[in-house]
Amino acid sequence: MTKESLVKTDIVKVEDKKAVRSFFKILGGVADAVRSWIGNISPDLSNSRDIDSLVLKMNECLNPKGGEVSARKNAVSLGNLYLSLSEKGKIKFLQTLAEKFNPNKVEIDEKIKEYKKNQDPELNYKFEQDLIKILESPRSKILKQFISLPEGLKFIVDMRSDVLKLKNQYRSLNPLENELKNILYTWVDVDLLDLRQITWDSPASLLEKLIKYEAVHKISSWGDLKNRLDSDRLCFAFFHYKIPNEPLIFVEVALVDKIADSIQHLLDESVPSNDPSSASTAIFYSISSTQAGLSGISLGNFLIKRVVEKLSQEFKSIKTYATLSPIPGFTKWLKNNLNQDVTLLGKLNIKQSSAEILESIEQLKTNVGCTNETKQCMLKLCAYYLLKVKNNSGGAYDPVAHFHLSNGASIKQLNWMADTSEKGISQSAGMMVNYLYELPKIDNNHENYMVNKMISCSKKVSSMLKE
Repeated sequence: MTKESLVKTDIVKVEDKKAVRSFFKILGGVADAVRSWIGNISPDLSNSRDIDSLVLKMNECLNPKGGEVSARKNAVSLGNLYLSLSEKGKIKFLQTLAEKFNPNKVEIDEKIKEYKKNQDPELNYKFEQDLIKILESPRSKILKQFISLPEGLKFIVDMRSDVLKLKNQYRSLNPLENELKNILYTWVDVDLLDLRQITWDSPASLLEKLIKYEAVHKISSWGDLKNRLDSDRLCFAFFHYKIPNEPLIFVEVALVDKIADSIQHLLDESVPSNDPSSASTAIFYSISSTQAGLSGISLGNFLIKRVVEKLSQEFKSIKTYATLSPIPGFTKWLKNNLNQDVTLLGKLNIKQSSAEILESIEQLKTNVGCTNETKQCMLKLCAYYLLKVKNNSGGAYDPVAHFHLSNGASIKQLNWMADTSEKGISQSAGMMVNYLYELPKIDNNHENYMVNKMISCSKKVSSMLKE
C-alpha cells in the first residue's frame, strides 16, 4: 500500500521567540514591578549611568531586601532587563557580569592562609567549606537564581548561546561561558531527560519544531514530515521537565530490511511502507540538536543508546543497528589538501591528477554521472579521509565519524551517490557512510578508539586503501 500523499505546502518558519519572555507572568502581577525595577536604563546601556544602574541591580540579586519572594522578583526583573536590551546592550550586560562579579582574590588569599595555619584536624572541613564557598563567583550565584524560575533553564541555555557567539571577539566572556556550561552540565544530566516518541499525532507546535530544527536532511513539506513519521519511520527526542515543550535533541529512524545505501530512497514518499514488525534493520539517518546553548554537552550518544534499548525491546526482529550518515568535511578537506600534500595521490596509487579530481567534483554539481575510474578514486580518497586523517587529539578528523566512533560504532560501508542533494554533493561528493552499532562490540570499540585511537571498520572499507 502506497503511503498517503499530501499536497506539499510551503513551510512557514516559526519565529524563534524565547520562552523566557513568560517571566512577566511569573508571580502574578509582577510585570509592573519589573518595569519599575528596570527604570530608565537604555536598551543600549549607552552611558556610565546605565552601567552603574545595572551593577546596582545585579547586586540587589545577590543581596535582596526581603525574603524568597523578593529574591525571585529580582531574578525575574534582571532576566527581563536582559531580554529588553538591544544586541549592543546585551554585550555590555554580559561583559559587566563577567568582569565585575569575579571571586574576591583578597578574600581567597586570606582563607587560604587561615586554612594553612589551622592545626586542628577537626576544623579542616569547616575551612575547606569556607574556601569552596568563597571560590564561587558572585556571577555564578546570580546565574543559579534563574534556574529556580519556571523558565529559568531555557533562559540560561539561550544566554550561553549568546555568549558562544561573542566569546571569540570578547575574551573576557570566557569565565562566564564556562560557568554557564557547568550549570547546564548539572541540570541537563541524562538522568533528568525524558525519552519520548514524536508521531504524526503529536501537537502541531511540536511538529513545527521538527521542521525548524532538522539539521541534516531538510524537511521540505508537511508531506515529507508525515512520511518520516509513518509506521516504519520513527522519531525519538529527549525532553527536560523544565523545558517541557521543546525537544533538546531528536533522532529519526527507518525500520527496513537491509542496511540503507541511499537517503533519496529512504525519504522517497512514493515508496510503499514496510511492516515494522518484520523489519530486520534500524537505520539512524538524522540526529539534530535544537539548542545552540547546549553545544559541547553530549546528549546524542545517550539518545542513540536509549533508542537502541527501546527498539530492541519492542521489535524482536531487528538484529542490525546502523546509520546512514553524511561526511560533512570530506570535500573541504580534499580541496585544501590535494595541492598541499603532493605525495597523497601517489601514496594511494591514484593515477588522476589533482586538477582532474577537482574538476570531477565540480562536474558532479551539474551531472552526478561519472566514469567508474572517478567513482573508485573518490571512494578511495574518502576511505583514506575517514580512516587516516586525524584531529588534534588523534581521533577521526570528520566530526560525524568522531561522534559515532566515540560511541562504539564501526565503519561498515561507503555509499556512492547516496545523497545527490546540493548539500550532499557539496559536502561529500554525494557519498554517505554506514556506521554499524554491534551491541556486543560497542564497549570494546569505544575503548579502543578513545584510548588507543583505533578505528574499527569492515574489511570492505579497509581494502579500498590497498587497491
